[in-house]
Amino acid sequence: MGSGGPMRSGYMATDFFAMLTEDLARPIRDRLSQLDIDAEVSLAPPTRAGSGDLSFACHSLARFFRKAPQVIAEELATCFDSEPRVTQVETVSGFLNLYLDWTHVAPQILEWSRTDDGALGLSQTLKGRRILVEYSSPNTNKPLHLGHCRNIILGSTVARILKAAGGDVVRVNLVNDRGIHICKSMVAYQNFGHGATPDSSGLKSDHFIGHYYVLFDKAMNEEYLAYSQGLAEPMNKDDYFNSELSSLGSQTRKMLVDWEAGIPDVRELWSTMNAWCEAGFEETYQRMGVGFERVYHESQTYLLGKDLVAEGLDGGIFKYAANGAVVFDLETIGLNGEKAVLRADGTSVYVTQDIGTAVKRFEEYEFDQMVYVTGNEQDHHFRVLFGILESLKPNYAGKLKHLSYGMVELPDGKMKSREGTVVDADDLMDELQKAAADAGRSRWPHLTEEQLFTRAEAIAQGGLKYFLLKYAPVTTFVFDRERSISLEGETGAYCQYAYARATSMLRKLDNADVGVEPDYGVLSHEQAQAVLKAMLAFPTDVRTAALELKPSVLTKSTFELAKSFAAFYNHKDCRVIGAEPAAMAARAQLVRCARRMLGAGLELLGMVALEEM
Repeated sequence: MGSGGPMRSGYMATDFFAMLTEDLARPIRDRLSQLDIDAEVSLAPPTRAGSGDLSFACHSLARFFRKAPQVIAEELATCFDSEPRVTQVETVSGFLNLYLDWTHVAPQILEWSRTDDGALGLSQTLKGRRILVEYSSPNTNKPLHLGHCRNIILGSTVARILKAAGGDVVRVNLVNDRGIHICKSMVAYQNFGHGATPDSSGLKSDHFIGHYYVLFDKAMNEEYLAYSQGLAEPMNKDDYFNSELSSLGSQTRKMLVDWEAGIPDVRELWSTMNAWCEAGFEETYQRMGVGFERVYHESQTYLLGKDLVAEGLDGGIFKYAANGAVVFDLETIGLNGEKAVLRADGTSVYVTQDIGTAVKRFEEYEFDQMVYVTGNEQDHHFRVLFGILESLKPNYAGKLKHLSYGMVELPDGKMKSREGTVVDADDLMDELQKAAADAGRSRWPHLTEEQLFTRAEAIAQGGLKYFLLKYAPVTTFVFDRERSISLEGETGAYCQYAYARATSMLRKLDNADVGVEPDYGVLSHEQAQAVLKAMLAFPTDVRTAALELKPSVLTKSTFELAKSFAAFYNHKDCRVIGAEPAAMAARAQLVRCARRMLGAGLELLGMVALEEM
């Protein structure tokens, strides 16, 4: 499965806005060159409304001219006396403000946005760079939940944006399919399963496994309660689990020992239950429209890294602690204490596996960047991991990135999967789809139930993705089910609706504008200008989202285009159908081009561009 997005070979991708501002900055550069002044000249949209379309701050030139910035601005204003794309030059408080002649510029923008894939956000910014993006990384003892949704949607969208920016992207999943938590589900199934299967129970296979994980926790709580009753100072629950007093704890620990020893019946049960769980994950991935080029399993990687630890010992990067463990001195990377990389008995710890897996990936792919997408509770872990890796392999410096994100909370608090109070991803998506379908029955009475649910699914998926992406990754926020699929406000459905309205308008127009000479003067209208400006900003926003690993920049850009289009669509002076033919032809071109770019934004966000809503 490819990493998605509007990428293809042999395309032409330019950034019209970058070219325009470069062209318009040239007269200023030429004037400065004549005066032997070497200074940066960059035009950008003004930060204050009513200050033109592009602005240049002359304050940095004061030391060269030895004049006030306002005087410099007034002198430089004459650079544009013969520039046809600039209709007015204004100087205010040392700023040189340019007003574009939209009658002149608009047709150039429309031609670019109609034919150039740079308008779709494609670029060569990251050409030649191989980038691995690891996301999802589920445990095979429970279904995916809302927190996984943020991880998966963030990781898959970052992968699409990086690919749009020209990167050679490899999507990676590391399935956590071994360990004590996996054994808990296995023990519960042995004790309470009675030979049941996902088919016999009527449950989706990963939910079936999660049911036994919850059963284990419930049985463990009951066992601990029976133990602790009447005791003045009972041991805490974790210590009890790890003691010989706990029947379930003893069974679970033995299960792990037997698994590591390769006991056939334990391995067979493990294989069966993991296969069930992963089949369920795959259904959810397909529903969300995501996939991977490479899937690793912890059961195949957990022994990696021991040889690297031995190598690091020889090189003085690691040392023996007093208790016999092999440790890394965290002070070498600006932290306090030590981090064990091998226990005293020679067994691995979690970071040992991560060290080995990272090196294995570099050997396989020779990546230029490895992006790990995980929650911010792992910030310290990755700082330590990267410090160790860069000490062992100095050529990894600058190539390892932790895309850390905040938690998704519910109106009634956080989620706990062991207690069965977590919001499962499948259940949440079903809820959103049903809500969208219920809202759509009266809006689209002509649709069959199958058509209705197909459309509702697109709205539900789009709403979920947009809501989880519109916040910067570091942000912790509360997920609002109703707002996520609303047609109003900054939502995925709002953006989908803008695309559908453009499609509907063009359908009704039925190519009536073809062959008609357009009057581009009508695109000087404020609402049309706003659409053109949003279109110009889109490619830069996609590149920024890629370089900063911040899809929220793309959601905002897509929304701004949708919002400006809605304002244009609704304005009485911007009618397309029924307008005078020349005006109709110009506005129809704007609608077509805005629709094309809206579709690109939705595709990069992993959303379906609906033809009707």
